[in-house]
Amino acid sequence: MGRFIEHDRTENVLMSMPMNAKETQAIVQFFQQGGALRMLLDKEVSAELDVLFRYAKQLAGVGEYGAAARLFKVLTLYDAWSFDYWFELGACCQADSAWVDAIYAYGRAAQIRISAAQVPCAAGECYLACGNRPLAAKAFRTALFVCGEACEKEVMEQANIRQRALVGLAKTGEKDESDTDGRRSPR
Repeated sequence: MGRFIEHDRTENVLMSMPMNAKETQAIVQFFQQGGALRMLLDKEVSAELDVLFRYAKQLAGVGEYGAAARLFKVLTLYDAWSFDYWFELGACCQADSAWVDAIYAYGRAAQIRISAAQVPCAAGECYLACGNRPLAAKAFRTALFVCGEACEKEVMEQANIRQRALVGLAKTGEKDESDTDGRRSPR
């Protein structure tokens, strides 16, 4: 037991020591190059993160979108490469009519998983809600393009997204245009 207390004291002393400019610059560069907080820490905390993730989803499920979004933001700070954290954050912001925040979160989710058609479709809905019809149309066309590349097991889910994207595209006043080979392009 004494070893753990000694380790905690050492860790606290190290954490309270000020960093020099070189160390600070190295950490800033690490984050600028896509590093995540989870990569810096030595601890395995996936069980705790899973509890927070499930709790945030429960909050969103009962309409507490602001509280859920705050938890998802904490989770994205810890792991900036989690599609689920970013997508759920976007969904909470969208449900709370925080369109700009939702679009940002969906953009981060799309960078992580480009094959997820629900992301540009949801972003298109946010752009449409903001009144930005050109970007909404582009997002809906992108969702349709991604849906066109779905494999068989994804067909049912993609059909729902395709329908949402077609409805959204119609609301922008634009039509669905197909290439000669039947695949859609986002323009």
